[in-house]
Amino acid sequence: MIRNISQSRSRQLYLIIILLVFIFYFLPSSPTSKLKSLDVVPTRAYPPRDIVVAAVKRDDVSWIDKFLAEWRPRVYVTDAALYFDKTSLTVPQNKGREANVYLTYIIDNYDKLPDYMVFIHALRYQWHNEDPMYDGVPVLRQLRLSYVDSVGFVPLRCTWALGCPSELKPTNPFATRVDDRAHTEEAYAEAFRQLFPNMTIPHVVGAPCGGQFALAKWKVLERPLEDYVRYRKWLMDTPLSDAISGRIFEYSWHIMFGKPYVNCPPAKECFCNVFGLCDLECNSEGECEKRYVLPQYATMPPGWPDHGPGTDGWPEIGWTEN
Repeated sequence: MIRNISQSRSRQLYLIIILLVFIFYFLPSSPTSKLKSLDVVPTRAYPPRDIVVAAVKRDDVSWIDKFLAEWRPRVYVTDAALYFDKTSLTVPQNKGREANVYLTYIIDNYDKLPDYMVFIHALRYQWHNEDPMYDGVPVLRQLRLSYVDSVGFVPLRCTWALGCPSELKPTNPFATRVDDRAHTEEAYAEAFRQLFPNMTIPHVVGAPCGGQFALAKWKVLERPLEDYVRYRKWLMDTPLSDAISGRIFEYSWHIMFGKPYVNCPPAKECFCNVFGLCDLECNSEGECEKRYVLPQYATMPPGWPDHGPGTDGWPEIGWTEN
């Protein structure tokens, strides 16, 4: 009898111990559950999307983290070597302007690309940004990733000025002009032959200017890695100036990623598809009202937009509300 009582008490004690252990370790209100939640330091989780930025050391790119936290910035400092900067992302040689950055990113990340990528210049305000005040933040916030996913390659401009519908005529270049367009036109046919040896040299090339665009991963992977390596090698080897070689790529990205030689959709259609702006008044194929004014100069006024609006052809603040 004494033995039975002892065994019963032992079983009760054993059950109590199990219950206490369960309460202590597993219930949400237990001390360890609170400790575990405090011990885990939250980390910044990026969706599978990169923003690839062509920058120089002096550029302030803090606006990307501040306003576009859903994107992972991949900032390439093209002149890092001049500052003995060994920590920043950079390019093998500071040549070819943003084209070198874009190709280097694709080459270095070909096997680990995110679902979506945008390729842009470093500054928030730029004359070619598709925004009433040339602000890059609304451009990227309004970008419809579902559309990028469906078509693969999307320029970040819709207005035709400049670049559309016929920026270059490679097989019949201007004979009397001496500006950058004429020099690009003169060099384009031979460059095209080397870059795209299996394609016919186009008579006309047209695409929205700016050298900024979005890509879906699947579109990049349609080409083998070797193609991008070859494009960059051409860029490194060419005797053409940075301005000309970079501009050749500016009017080749759309071809590289499967678009026709003239890739100039109507502005109304573009604004709707790319940015979800489907109620705009558009009186011509190439522009919509109160979206963009082509300025007289390519350099933004110092201190823009706090300083400079309303002068020298730059629009006034709030001009779209008039």
